[in-house]
Amino acid sequence: MLYAHVEKGSITYRGTLPKTWRNTSGLNLSEGDDAYLKTLGWVPYVEVPVEIGVDETPDGEDTVVTETEVTSTAKKRAMTADEKTARDNNEAENEILRLEILQTPQRLADALPDDSGGTADGRAWFKANREKIAVERAKLA
Repeated sequence: MLYAHVEKGSITYRGTLPKTWRNTSGLNLSEGDDAYLKTLGWVPYVEVPVEIGVDETPDGEDTVVTETEVTSTAKKRAMTADEKTARDNNEAENEILRLEILQTPQRLADALPDDSGGTADGRAWFKANREKIAVERAKLA
């Protein structure tokens, strides 16, 4: 269970109860004794998540402090055009890296012209892979 420590309306700590706090040892052993913990300024802490959509990003939280608990509700917002571009570029760069890793020395050797020991299948694979990489590079803005 999570708790928040509140002093004069301000949250000074959020998380699990610490083993020691100020002059109190074993504070964590009081978990569940909310009446006692409240006398020390400790109240249950509730996190309310938000589902993030494809073109959304986290945007902080709304926190409400009452006498009996602290509730933190996650917020979200629409991504900016620049954030979408950065995300899409990152995905394309990762795919380029994945495709380039596939080009092992053996596959490169297979792609060599026939008079160097390469195979038609190797050259076809290499050409198709390079075309996939070109497609990903075209996605980069």
